[in-house]
Amino acid sequence: MLVLHKYIFNETDHLYLKTLYSFNSIIMKRLKFFIPVFFLLLSAIVQAQTTKEEFLSDVKHAGGIYHSYDYVHTPATPAPKGYKPFYISHYGRHGSRWLTDSRNYTRPYNILSDAHKANRLTTLGESLYERVKIVAKDAEDRYGDLSPLGVLEHRGIAERMFRSFPEVFSTRNGRKCYIYSRSTVVPRCILSMAANNERLKELNPEIVITRESTNRNSYLNDRYGAVNKDSIATVCNNFLKKHFNSEHFISTLFTDSVYTKEHIDNPLTLARDIFAMAADLQDLDYLNISMFDVFSKDDIFTLWQESNLRIYGDFTSKGAMESSKSLLKNILDCADNAIKNGNVSADLRFGHDSYITPLITFMDIKGLNGKESDPEKVYQVWSNYKVTSMGANLQLIFYKNDKMGDIIVKLLHCEKEVELPVSTDIAPYYHWKDFKAYYEKKLTE
Repeated sequence: MLVLHKYIFNETDHLYLKTLYSFNSIIMKRLKFFIPVFFLLLSAIVQAQTTKEEFLSDVKHAGGIYHSYDYVHTPATPAPKGYKPFYISHYGRHGSRWLTDSRNYTRPYNILSDAHKANRLTTLGESLYERVKIVAKDAEDRYGDLSPLGVLEHRGIAERMFRSFPEVFSTRNGRKCYIYSRSTVVPRCILSMAANNERLKELNPEIVITRESTNRNSYLNDRYGAVNKDSIATVCNNFLKKHFNSEHFISTLFTDSVYTKEHIDNPLTLARDIFAMAADLQDLDYLNISMFDVFSKDDIFTLWQESNLRIYGDFTSKGAMESSKSLLKNILDCADNAIKNGNVSADLRFGHDSYITPLITFMDIKGLNGKESDPEKVYQVWSNYKVTSMGANLQLIFYKNDKMGDIIVKLLHCEKEVELPVSTDIAPYYHWKDFKAYYEKKLTE
């Protein structure tokens, strides 16, 4: 900032100041462009690397794929002069939910309940039992369902999309806004779609939304194979056996080692179940309960790494990425239709982590595309809570310049600009012809 001291100005001084202010103006204009780009590069670096210290800085990170959606405002890079947004293509994971497998609740509850009746629990074990009882009861017959927080997450995403790109959702001066919205047939995805669409309609009742939930839209959640789950399970089990002391963990909850050997078939399964419940509790924030206190910090880090390995091995596999091709093709085809016919303002899709994650990997998004074969180092380059939290979403924002007849696009991951391996002279924006050509070629490989 320029600070001027009082003195008597002559003509030379005025000329000097005029030049200086002109220079200042140029610098500020350049900074307006540079700052968002700086944050984009910084975001990519932060996403790409994870340290143990960073992970342990917030216990919510241990949630992994159960991490509730966190919106962090980052500066948006202004579009090149003359370009206005006109179309959005979106894929979003459902919002926060209960655990899908009832056994994650019933197995630990039954073990702790039996030990409680037998008076074989430590003070910590009794405390955990009381919490597990509450959580298991709360989850009964809600397995995999969207939680109240999940509804709020998708309403928030929809509102920020609306306010960030008002031109897309405008119905002023006779403009029509048609949205094609679809989800898988799974209730949590249908309700996520409903929460999103409801908020958009509240913000502009004149928006016309067509909703669909049908198995015909297989590209939203296509089945994929070629994943050696037994091999992944072996790697994960070996990792836990090496780094997690299950005997010590059991001893903190139960008073009798003879009893535990007779009544607990697999201590690692019990630890995993309790960890999964602890991880998911942030998605059930109304309970105001935590379970991470039963683990040491090192145990939390180890158990999260194991869960991270499972997701990395499964969702970034060759088979998973092959399956995402149909989803990417739908995105390209729908964009072509919107550009050619001007009949759709937004294509909104709602599905699961098992499809947004392979899509992110297939698109080779910088900072989210780390590759590592050593199980001990995977977390350093790929962290599930950074890639696919609850409500994770990709938004392709399309802009056009009517005078030039040109279309450009930028990609947001969880509402943050990201970098793609597509050549561009306007990063983080890409010329649509280059974007389309790059990924059409990739679809044939």
